[in-house]
Amino acid sequence: MPPPKQIPNELAYQYTLFDKIPISYWYFDSTKTSPLKYTKENIELRIQKIINREYARYGKTDNFLYDALEKYPIQNKSVVIIGSTSEIYESICLVYGGKPTTIDYNKIETDHPGLTVMTVSEYDNLPVQFDAAISISSIEHDGLGRYGDPLNPNGDIIAMHRIKQMIKDGGILYLAVPVGKDMLVWNAHRVYGEMRLPFLLGGWNCIDAFGFDKAQLQIENPYGQEPKRDLWQPVFVLKNTHPFMSESYSTNGLKTPVKKIQNKQWP
Repeated sequence: MPPPKQIPNELAYQYTLFDKIPISYWYFDSTKTSPLKYTKENIELRIQKIINREYARYGKTDNFLYDALEKYPIQNKSVVIIGSTSEIYESICLVYGGKPTTIDYNKIETDHPGLTVMTVSEYDNLPVQFDAAISISSIEHDGLGRYGDPLNPNGDIIAMHRIKQMIKDGGILYLAVPVGKDMLVWNAHRVYGEMRLPFLLGGWNCIDAFGFDKAQLQIENPYGQEPKRDLWQPVFVLKNTHPFMSESYSTNGLKTPVKKIQNKQWP
């Protein structure tokens, strides 16, 4: 069944943080009927491009990730790739010495000996913890139904809490999402600004950010059928710390009350 083209009326109020976030429309059906195939040949080709530091899929975001992985290494660490539509970030993980496992709603098949793949349901049946996680342009889709995931206005927030359970205490999440003035682009993605970004990162210790300046949170994303495609996606380096001891965390001037996140009292 394809994702809905319109936001269900009973959910619109929550999706927009109680009418605080504007809506634009740009529709996709990215559900897959056949498995994605991540071949050893394609992965090896991508590895050569990554070694040469050639841009892959998200332009400057890939260089931000390279810088983050050089400063905070994943050598010999188990790394979960959250959400995947190509072999790019699995290949980056391999180049930097990590041991990647990809988890996605859609089924993936691979013949590469260094890559493990599983669906979300397969992981739920046999959960394990990883040393680190990489999520590049994925979390902003959670809960919008585009990839066959269930509709949930807080799907992105829930996904971030889920990742906390998937990686070990002290583990690192390398996260990239679109930033700009807050907007919901149905059903393509969310854009994170001053309102929703703090809730997305709440409960994590943001130890670094590459390509981020809080002035970006004021950049307008145009309305219309095809909103701005070249969205700015910095890479946040988030440390998983338990339990939450402080009242707030800070990311280049952004503050979030941790109590709200702990008690799941959404704004």
